[in-house]
Amino acid sequence: MAKEVHADVVFKAGMRFDGISGRAGKSVAVDFAPEGEDIDGFTPLELLLASLASCSGQVVVGLLKRMGLEVKDLLVHARATKKEIHPTVLTSIELEFEFRGGTLDGVSIEKALALSEERFCPVWAMVKAATPIKATYRLIAG
Repeated sequence: MAKEVHADVVFKAGMRFDGISGRAGKSVAVDFAPEGEDIDGFTPLELLLASLASCSGQVVVGLLKRMGLEVKDLLVHARATKKEIHPTVLTSIELEFEFRGGTLDGVSIEKALALSEERFCPVWAMVKAATPIKATYRLIAG
């Protein structure tokens, strides 16, 4: 049986909207302006990258914990290139998982990343159908 997921956006002013979670009722500012002008929130493409980074990060942390490993600190850097003409879609994405401390090893991290991509992160599964995603990691002692 299919489950519904929903979110709403409310127009505020200019090009600013507030995105509202259908589950938690929390909001996030979404804005747009030409390059070089100030904005008050995420652009839609930044929000897409943040969704991909957080979804994959949550899956990776969960899998590593299930493997009995400790994750102390994780920063996921999401970077993308986009077309300069409309539609300005993303043409490639890089995810860099930066782990600090904990009881981690490369083999376990690679396994968790592969499972995140192939099976458990719905955002990754959807986005990779349209845009190539390259994932790397760094393990920093500490």
